[in-house]
Amino acid sequence: MTFVNTALLFALAAVGIPIALHLIARKEPKQVMFPSVRLLTQRFETNRSKVRVRRWWLLALRIAAIAVVALALARPVIAGALSLTWSTIGILSIAGIALLAMASVAAGKPNQKTLVRSLLAAAGLALIVAVGWGGYTLASGTKPEIDDASPVALAIVVDNAPLAAWRTGEETQLNRLRAAAKQLILAANRESRLAVIDRSSAPAAFSLDRTGALSKTDALRALEVVQPLESRIEAAARLLQTSEIQSRQVVVLSGLTESSFATESSGQSMAALLESSGVGVTVWDMGGPVGTNRSVSLATLSDVSPAPETSIAVAAVLSLNEAAAAIPVDDAGESEADQDAPPGGSSATPPGSLSVTAECVLFPSSPALPVVRDGDIVRPQAKPVDRVSVTMQPGRDVELRMTLPPLPVGLHHGAIRLVGADALAIDDASYFSVAVLPPSRLLLVSDQPEEAEEIAWAVSAPVPIDDPASQYAIERIGYDDLAASRMTNFDGVLLLDPPGSALAEPELVRYREQGGSVWVATGDRLGDETVTVEGWPVFRRRWRVPEPGTFLEISAASHPALVTLANTPGGVPFQDFRIHQYWQLAPSDNAQVLMRYAGTDHAALVEWSLKTAGVDSAAENASGSGRIVLMTTPIPAITPPSSAWNELFQADEYWPAFSLVRDVTRYVTGRSAEGWMTRVGAPVSIPIRNQIAIEADGKPRRLQWFPPVGATPVPINVPQGENGRGGGALRIVVGQPKHSGVHWIRGDEIGLGFTANLPRQQLATTRIDAARLERLLGPDHLRRIDSLDEMEWTSSDETRVVSLWSPIMLLALFVFMLEQVLGNRFYRRSPASKSGSTTRRSAA
Repeated sequence: MTFVNTALLFALAAVGIPIALHLIARKEPKQVMFPSVRLLTQRFETNRSKVRVRRWWLLALRIAAIAVVALALARPVIAGALSLTWSTIGILSIAGIALLAMASVAAGKPNQKTLVRSLLAAAGLALIVAVGWGGYTLASGTKPEIDDASPVALAIVVDNAPLAAWRTGEETQLNRLRAAAKQLILAANRESRLAVIDRSSAPAAFSLDRTGALSKTDALRALEVVQPLESRIEAAARLLQTSEIQSRQVVVLSGLTESSFATESSGQSMAALLESSGVGVTVWDMGGPVGTNRSVSLATLSDVSPAPETSIAVAAVLSLNEAAAAIPVDDAGESEADQDAPPGGSSATPPGSLSVTAECVLFPSSPALPVVRDGDIVRPQAKPVDRVSVTMQPGRDVELRMTLPPLPVGLHHGAIRLVGADALAIDDASYFSVAVLPPSRLLLVSDQPEEAEEIAWAVSAPVPIDDPASQYAIERIGYDDLAASRMTNFDGVLLLDPPGSALAEPELVRYREQGGSVWVATGDRLGDETVTVEGWPVFRRRWRVPEPGTFLEISAASHPALVTLANTPGGVPFQDFRIHQYWQLAPSDNAQVLMRYAGTDHAALVEWSLKTAGVDSAAENASGSGRIVLMTTPIPAITPPSSAWNELFQADEYWPAFSLVRDVTRYVTGRSAEGWMTRVGAPVSIPIRNQIAIEADGKPRRLQWFPPVGATPVPINVPQGENGRGGGALRIVVGQPKHSGVHWIRGDEIGLGFTANLPRQQLATTRIDAARLERLLGPDHLRRIDSLDEMEWTSSDETRVVSLWSPIMLLALFVFMLEQVLGNRFYRRSPASKSGSTTRRSAA
């Protein structure tokens, strides 16, 4: 224990005042008793002893009152680690005093000597233990740091996730985070070590001084690419371990939303780190988002690689934040949403609803844009192509459907965006890319004309097979004509129920070696025994499934050929389309299993990536080069004997198999556009199809990457092809986009680029519950505050200061009240006593 104001302990000398007052107080006149009342002497002596004892208690109370006030003015404090010890000592002291009081009361009663001795012995023992224990604790215990402004190693972790851009009125969440960080920096001792850590991937480091920490705070921005908040807290704790200052504190400034605490597995490791490092964690709750927010989901295209001059449908879902506050209303009584609504729309809007206008825009491709002019980047300006107004209600999503006009061959970028402003701007737009390609040349080989017709119709839909607007130029031949075909003229080859001899056809082998892609659906014509063909997987046996059969299951949901099916709302009901027979394959290291049969580890759809001569792996991955996609059951299996193998195309509504055929065919022929649409923060690589010229000095040409945010383009080096010549189809690594929007790449073909969107789950406003927060950070080292006034600058109980001001002042109040009660009782004279005194004087 120590005292903040040690000099005020001299006030303890004032305890002599009540002693002096008792000594110099006027004595009562001596009373002479008549002989007739001598028999009452014993009773009188007893009463006089009671009065003496009680007056001594009154003196003790007055002394204690002055002593307690003097102690309170000195402001005693104890170390937090010893709070339990001092509480126990205080309880023992109070118990000893209470026993003394009981002994004094018992002493005034006859025949209570044994009880008095027992009470005095117990009181003495309690007081001796309390005094001895208190003296030992004072001598050997931890001395508290009574200076609140002592140096501290302070790491401020700022949760500047995308939700930090949330605007409530004229203030954003980011401004509140900055203000709180500045309060902490200015309140800390000038000798403190300060670090401001945001959710970027920048290394955690101490600022040189307070000015540097304030400058870093001013530079904070709401980020779209963020690191997990747990990892930033861990980085802050490890940084504080390097400081020589013993008091180490991590302060987390966050709105405590679920999206900020996305991981659950790091909770135990985080708590263990804080336990071992002695670092305290204080979470400053900045409050959750407040206000009305509209959002648009990621756009869905009816076709990501349509044929030229065909219309394209674009769909998205609009949502209104269910926890939104009331819609802001201006002085004229009109809400911000109504200002964006078309004339007459507000009158038809139900109470509590919101009228929202959305538009579909396209960014025109220009050979001159984007470009840097006068230090600023000039980008293509969006042009609206469709517009829709809808009425929204909280908790009810609204689906939007818009149409893109017919587009020429090339890469096109667009967006669905909401008109007007709300609390959060980043989810008011959803960007997309459309690769309009010329018809892909597809060779369809089958000896069953009816089955070939069915597959040709499936891949050409919704237009007829030979329609110029179709995405495919399909040529159908039998296996007898396979040797005479020039496969190099085709973008992909589809083999339906091939015989084993067709797999070994030299023309097909040559096509594969040159980087061609083949899709094979095996079936009855392979035979019944093991089939081994050089360059192909080993077909072990023909597997017959007992009734009721099995069905397909997706194993690689992120694969480009299956991503559309895997993301189908409600899932794909493959269980309604039974498989009765399939080929079992031998395991292969070069195979990637895309689909399996339910309840087994047998492959249903497998991909082999083949190493082609003179082409590196990056080039192989461009536009479907050097691939074999194998399905171990036949399609469409609508004619005997294939019809006994499965029911994929035999139901009335066989849309899962129909979609599977279309998606895999698009993947094999290189019409998949998965490289043009990505999420923020994901690595991006794009195919470069044109010949890349080499400059005269032998250096490779550079492309320029124009992100949607930024003042300067980013250079991209194009790798040099074989023998110094540019490869005809290279995939170059662009990097990780940090902002959502259209990212242009200039230097190759016109309109080259890609679009990036922020995953909507990162914008969830649901607040984290206290139990999960304790699991993540550990309850022993976690403090939660709402303002700077609640901040405790020490990081642990060993150095934390606990003030005794409140309990001592409460004790002083109790002593004064008791002194008043006893004093009024001792100096009050009853009427009976007054009359008795008068009678005695008269008798005298």
